[in-house]
Amino acid sequence: MGALQTVIAPPTDAAGGLFSEINDNSVAILLTYGTARILLAGDAEANEEEYMANGPYTGPLTIVRVPELHTLRGNVPRPTGRRDV
Repeated sequence: MGALQTVIAPPTDAAGGLFSEINDNSVAILLTYGTARILLAGDAEANEEEYMANGPYTGPLTIVRVPELHTLRGNVPRPTGRRDV
């Protein structure tokens, strides 16, 4: 038996629709393999994190969060004009 993949975010129209902030609409996928549960949270921010935390998929899991490319480089301007240090 393989891993079960469930898209748990962004919110569907039935669950209230998309958030106004683009990063709060990142695709989040819950992978389940036996008792292991891994959340690939995309670039989720506060609103989407709260949405996922209050949803039906809560419980023990491992969260995988990969920084954005400009964060890894450290000196590339962010879209807001700020620079990471």
